[in-house]
Amino acid sequence: MRIRVFRHILLWLPALALLAPALAPAYDVLVVMDQHSRVYDSLLAGFRNSRHFKERVIVLQDYAENDLARIVREDHPATVLTMGGRALDAAHRIGSTPVVSVFSYGIQRTDSPSNLVRIKMQAKTERYGALFHALGAKRIGTVFSRGSSRYVAEAADTFRHAGLHLVAREANTPGDVAKQLEALKGKVDALWLIPDPRIVTSETVELFVLCSLRNRLPLVSFTEAHLKRGATAAFAPSLEELGRQAAETVSQIVAGDNPGDMGEIPPRKIQLRFNRQVMEHLGLAVDPLQSLGGSAAE
Repeated sequence: MRIRVFRHILLWLPALALLAPALAPAYDVLVVMDQHSRVYDSLLAGFRNSRHFKERVIVLQDYAENDLARIVREDHPATVLTMGGRALDAAHRIGSTPVVSVFSYGIQRTDSPSNLVRIKMQAKTERYGALFHALGAKRIGTVFSRGSSRYVAEAADTFRHAGLHLVAREANTPGDVAKQLEALKGKVDALWLIPDPRIVTSETVELFVLCSLRNRLPLVSFTEAHLKRGATAAFAPSLEELGRQAAETVSQIVAGDNPGDMGEIPPRKIQLRFNRQVMEHLGLAVDPLQSLGGSAAE
């Protein structure tokens, strides 16, 4: 009898060894970042300074190919935190594990799953309206794709109440942007580059900047990074504050809150920055922007 029991134990040992990783305690958060950079270092610093989690960090730049779904399936993290657009796209294939997204510029996603919570980055359209007033612009030109039509319609309504007119041209692909910018010439006093992931590329940002400088039109963007490329002004979210908001959101989910009830979370701290050299080139006064709390980008 004892020999028979011993044989059964020997037969089950390999299966138990295979189950051991799945039975191990899961860590709190899998951090998935697009790349190595000071931007992501600041986000991660804010995240770590706010809360202390058991974590694993993956940088997609280090992988020729990655299977995030497999990693999540094997590691069983309580939450996935994505930093960047590429990381967010990869996380859409992981299933039901809660996902917190930060530093992804897309305005909105109609296909957002119920396990996703997005911490937004863009300022409210009312703040953009106040900025265009400070720049002396009344007719604002923008180019957008169909996926951003709702955001553009809401912005147009907000601007209208502020005495501004939004002239919006639709582009189906990034290749259509040049044609639509050309159609705006003579019809607008300023340009607005919105965070539309379907048409915003390095090349289209360059087209917006060239149109701005050649036609002496101030260009307002959604990220401080574009100021170095020639944009006039931008609303810049505090990276460390975004990291802290991400930590608070992850903490709520780990504690049992349902991601589907959280919706999209607005950024807590956004600063107006401007390019002083471009302002001078366009003959614009700096003082009105400083009165809005703006400061020159370094």
